[in-house]
Parts: sequence; structure tokens; C-alpha cells
Amino acid sequence: MDENRVDQNRAAGNNDGAKTPAPRHRADAPEGSRQPSPHDLEVLSRQLGRPVRDVVEIPARCVCGNPLVAATSPRLSNGTPFPTTFYLTHPVITSAVSRLEAAGLMNEMNDRLAADAGLAARYRSAHEAYLASRAEIGARSGIGAVPEIDGVSAGGMPTRVKCLHVLVGHSLAAGPGVNPLGDESIAAIAEWWTVERCYCDGAWDTGGEAPSRDLSRHGPQGLPEIVGRPAPVRKSRVDAANTDATAGSTDTAAAVAAADTAGTTGTGESK
Repeated sequence: MDENRVDQNRAAGNNDGAKTPAPRHRADAPEGSRQPSPHDLEVLSRQLGRPVRDVVEIPARCVCGNPLVAATSPRLSNGTPFPTTFYLTHPVITSAVSRLEAAGLMNEMNDRLAADAGLAARYRSAHEAYLASRAEIGARSGIGAVPEIDGVSAGGMPTRVKCLHVLVGHSLAAGPGVNPLGDESIAAIAEWWTVERCYCDGAWDTGGEAPSRDLSRHGPQGLPEIVGRPAPVRKSRVDAANTDATAGSTDTAAAVAAADTAGTTGTGESK
């Protein structure tokens, strides 16, 4: 583990003195394997169903070596500032996380952030770690500082949860102990995906040429066709969850629309 990650893990520690067990997932890629190869970029395009551009690193990989997360330049090649650095790309994981969102987990997490000062502090530390990682990636890729997005991370950080896909992507890229709610989400999808196994076989179309246009809304990629298990049902605070879920769905739909629009203009993003 490098010194920066050690510092991030310490910063994400429980400020109220309680010792939090370290999550067991670890998919963050070794430094030497983060540079995306042409094959990586092709796999990403197939995973997302559209061409990818401005991907500068592969920060997390499957045990088989395929990308799980793409790191996108903080400034796109067309000059647009882009705050979402770590993007979850593997269809099995994205589908599993979507089930958590649909089941109301974001609403539960937001309730806990409002009630638990220690959790809120650790989540703010995750936000700071995200910004630090983005600055490091910008420096390594030659982009440098992007002042338009100073202090802006992603996924609702530092005070809200708006996209679990972003939090899971961050946790996989940074390693366990950095983003507490991303770590929790990874634990919650263990029925469908775990870091120890490869779930790539059949998860995306490998035949023919890689996509040259946006095909992300077409085809049977992802979890349901592979695993076929029902979505989890959360029965606590049903009425409140139903009300909040409507608002959450609106936020998620807006994020999807924004990501789709960005994808057509040459980003490495998808949801």
C-alpha cells in the first residue's frame, strides 16, 4: 500500500475513537497496471456499450484483469471540466448497485448521515480523499489543476448520498477504509458480486467490433441475465422510503441523462 493510501485510510478513520473493522474487499489496481491498454479501452467500450475517451487510468480490476472502474481526466479533451473521476464500468456490479438504489439504501444512508456525527465525519474525509486522488490523477496525466471544480467531488459527497455507483467506484479504486458508504455498498452486493471471483463471462457482448456509437441502452448486459436473483427488499420505514424513493429516482434519472450526454461528447463515463 502506498503512503498516500495509508494517509487516506487514517483520515477516513472514526473520529469519535471507535475502531471500525476494515472491509475485506480489495480490487484497487497496482501502480504498474493502471495505465490503460488498447485492450482495456476496448473492454470498457463493450462494458458501457459506447466508445470511451478521456480514460487516463484503470484504478480497479477484476481478478481476471478486466477493468472494474475507469478514471476519467478531470478536464475532458474538449475542455469541459469533469468532476466524476472514478466511474464504475463492470455491468454486473452496476446492475447490483442499481438494485440497492431501487431498494431505498440511499435514503437510509442519508438518514444515518444526519444522525451520526462520526459517520458524517468519515464521509467528509472520503470527499477530501476523492479530491486528493483527482488532483494526483490530473498531475500524472498532465492535465494539472482544474479550478472550475475545486472542492466538488461526486455522488453527493460530502453531505449527501446521491449515487451509490460513484461511491462504489471510489471504494474499489481507493481500497477499503477510505469511503465508508462505498464500502458498505460493496458488502451489500455480496449476493451478486464479490472481489474474489470473476463475473465477466457473458457480462457484456464480446462479439464483433467494439461499439462505435452509443449502444448502452440496448442489449442484455448486466446482472439479471447472469444471476437471476430477485432484488433485495428493504422493509424498514416503508412509507418514508417510498416518498424519498421518488425524489431519489429523479436524481438518478438526471445523473443518467447527464452521463449519457457526456458519453456522446467523448467521456469515459456511464451509468
